Amino acid sequence: MTVTIVTAANAGFGRTLAQFLLSVRRRGLHRQHRILAYDLGLTPEQRQDLSARFPWCEIIRFRFEDYPPHVAVEAKTFAWKPLIIAEVAERFGGIVFWLDSATLFHGDLREPLEVLARHHVYSLEGQSNIDQCCEPAVRDYLRIEPEFLHRQVRIGGVLGLATATPAARKLIATWRDLALDPRAFTAERSGHNADQTVLSVVLFRMEQAGELVLNPGDIDISSFRPVRWLSSRNKVLGGQPLWADPLVRLGYRAYKVGDRINLRWQDFYTRRLLGLHRWPKEHFQVFVMRPGDEAPTPVRAPALSYYADPFLMRRDGRLWLFVEEFEYVEQCGRLVAMELDEELRPGPVHPVLPLREHASFPYLFQIGDRLMMVPETCALGALDLYECVGFPGRWRRVRRFFHDVDAVDTKVFHRDGKWWLVTCMSADGEGARTLHVFSTDDLETGALTAHPVNEARHFADGSHGYGRGAGSLFLDADGPMRVIQKNTDYYGQAAEVRRIAPLAPEAYAETPVGRGHPLADLVSLVSPHHVAMCGGAVAFDVRDRLGFVSGLPGIGPRLAPIDPVAKRFLAGDASVTAAVADAVSRLEALGVHAAPGLPHASTQPCDG
Repeated sequence: MTVTIVTAANAGFGRTLAQFLLSVRRRGLHRQHRILAYDLGLTPEQRQDLSARFPWCEIIRFRFEDYPPHVAVEAKTFAWKPLIIAEVAERFGGIVFWLDSATLFHGDLREPLEVLARHHVYSLEGQSNIDQCCEPAVRDYLRIEPEFLHRQVRIGGVLGLATATPAARKLIATWRDLALDPRAFTAERSGHNADQTVLSVVLFRMEQAGELVLNPGDIDISSFRPVRWLSSRNKVLGGQPLWADPLVRLGYRAYKVGDRINLRWQDFYTRRLLGLHRWPKEHFQVFVMRPGDEAPTPVRAPALSYYADPFLMRRDGRLWLFVEEFEYVEQCGRLVAMELDEELRPGPVHPVLPLREHASFPYLFQIGDRLMMVPETCALGALDLYECVGFPGRWRRVRRFFHDVDAVDTKVFHRDGKWWLVTCMSADGEGARTLHVFSTDDLETGALTAHPVNEARHFADGSHGYGRGAGSLFLDADGPMRVIQKNTDYYGQAAEVRRIAPLAPEAYAETPVGRGHPLADLVSLVSPHHVAMCGGAVAFDVRDRLGFVSGLPGIGPRLAPIDPVAKRFLAGDASVTAAVADAVSRLEALGVHAAPGLPHASTQPCDG
């Protein structure tokens, strides 16, 4: 099967194109494959020089006059790229490799050809995600699926296509048709590159439909494990003499090697070293308890990790625990779920919503018979709504509430005909997180209305996460209650129960719930970081390590400067344990429960 390597350049990239063709010649690729270079505006002198030096390269003028104005190079949409690829595929067939002219070959095509034999489309992954790289207007016009927004872009500068296969033919045609649409291909801006944004979305949609499987592999930009057969972004200045080319290549290569070494060190330092640095001084212990139990049951995490942010729910009559598992060696939290048996012993651990970035606080609720979740994903700079499509681990993002925000510990509930989001957020991703409240008539599609209370900047002066959400949104006969973190000295120190009243589009206030209420009694007895409920069952976590002394075997827990209330509970004080059991029993008797979302009349959902 014939292989065609195609690239393109205008006058500003004429020297870069010459370097590309020199790289082709050094590797002998011109003796095995067809080489094409599209003229996007080369000068006559450049074209004559290239034809003389590289007679085996066919130079083809791209007919801009046949296409709309936004295809022009000056429009900076790169719409000409998919049009060239479609033209080459139609004219020559076989296997087509598109490579930007700033590419250098470090080897032959054996590696990508082997991938093409299996996948029919060869593409590489960048380090930025779609949400970071796509203009909002394009995102909205293309109606990019919310579940694609966190995925890493597929690079537009390297693409292999087995053009005889259905997957490659569909990709070529779809990308080409979108390239003719000026609303899909808009001008390049900081972080936005239309050709690879649209390419990525088309690839993700085809993968979702089962039409192809994307191959692994990173481009050699900001990756410490890139593919090694090519080097990208090796632009040569137009006036640079030929004798300087080896020095330029050496400079680019030295920079990228140094970058990879630095990235590997940063990865090792920020994940391994800093993560393990947290092990002796930061740890949380999750407990679960039901009415009638004599004492809370601890749910132990694996070695070199801890569980936090527990939420409970019942599924087919069985009790499930959803938590953040923070892994020290990865310096990252992930969401997991496990079934609890009648003795509250955990079963197998199931990954939930696997993301590359940190995730925590898996807030669960229902809309009818659908299980929904709003986890904390501030590492993505976003706040998202997910629907469970395969319990417990498979989830589909159905809406991105906010882009470019730092939002944590969000609670979602339905009351008085409206959906309410109560979160702690820095709207611009910078500065202190403060109380933010939003409402909407339709959680999945409705506009979010910001509450006037947001302007008050409650908790802006709090430290150690003071004011953040601390578990379920609770309800009793008197209305909703929000548990907040009450950290004056360290993160995870304590919690406080607050009554939300009034709750209306123009009015919102919180007042502390005093002792005597079983929920307030519970948090005052165990000093939790987080508390959640499902029916009568209660889950909470307590910080049990603070400072390096905490990690000392034997005496560490006694010497740790954690809150005295937490220390008494963790030490197993009999009077505290009995009081906790009484508080949990009174919760059920008083009818305290977690806000259920918007259940079907026929269902009795249970959530955190």
